[in-house]
Amino acid sequence: MSVRTRFGRVRQTLGSSIERFERVFDSERNQDNLAAFLFVLPNLVVFSVFLFGPVLFAFYLSFTDWNVLTADPNWVGLDNYVGILTPAPWADGWAVLDTPTTNLWWHAVKQTATYTIGTVPLAISGGLCAALLLDRDIRQKQLFRAAYFMPVMLSGAVSAIIWRWILNQDGIVNTVLEPIGLAHNWGGDPSTALFAVMLIAVWGGIGFNMIIFLAGLQNIPEELYDAARIDGTNGWQRFRHVTWPNLQNTYFFVIVLSIISSFQVFAIAMTFAEGGPYYATTTIAMLIYQEAFEHGQMGEAAAMAFVLFSIIFAFSYYQYTVRGNEEVNY
Repeated sequence: MSVRTRFGRVRQTLGSSIERFERVFDSERNQDNLAAFLFVLPNLVVFSVFLFGPVLFAFYLSFTDWNVLTADPNWVGLDNYVGILTPAPWADGWAVLDTPTTNLWWHAVKQTATYTIGTVPLAISGGLCAALLLDRDIRQKQLFRAAYFMPVMLSGAVSAIIWRWILNQDGIVNTVLEPIGLAHNWGGDPSTALFAVMLIAVWGGIGFNMIIFLAGLQNIPEELYDAARIDGTNGWQRFRHVTWPNLQNTYFFVIVLSIISSFQVFAIAMTFAEGGPYYATTTIAMLIYQEAFEHGQMGEAAAMAFVLFSIIFAFSYYQYTVRGNEEVNY
């Protein structure tokens, strides 16, 4: 084949490609899509380099035994995953869950689950009640909304410091309870330290959920309430048949976000009691931090992080595929 023939075929191929490209982006809609992609492209690049890349590296580290003081990671396969998951929680009559030194991972899972069960329902129900009260025409409504939302503007660490001072042995709470003999070291007792952390989370979670529920309430058409009043319904019936069905999407979003956040709790537990006393406030995120940055076991900490990711992913997948497809009955 001559050089001229080859050159002709290459030119023909390039011409066809250019024509196809022009046809794809000839329409105004496709041009808008291309412009939108170009605007998003820098964010995709940053995400890939600074977020997705480290996630892949952490996944690799989860299969290694790497201490920050050593030179190179040592490949150990699934040993990190087997090590953190054994012995199983049901071994020895579930005694593993009551003995942190036997398996600290399952103890942290139990503490995190207890924290989630204790905080999520209270924070959601409290936020809904506050939203229902502040959605009415009352005096100083904006002031009350700001007061309820104020804890959300504080970081978890700041909130924990404030409540640690309030619940201290010589704090405000014990000053009030001491005359009646109910003073207690709330943060220093292993039996009450986790409940103190839960109190902080509920205090801050109510305001955040209130704002989301308020947004949902304000999107409900007033005509539905007018029709319900014409039918002679009372306040509870309007809530049951009008408000609640129209808040299903909002409620679904709040519960998913609250549970995911509760499984990632770290700042409150770290600042309030640093995981103690006697592992009472050691949550999963707290344990991952301790293994990685206090004990230097990066490989084991990475394995714990991906097990936590699997738990959150499984829950989210269930919520969006099973509960998300349920029909709302009005």
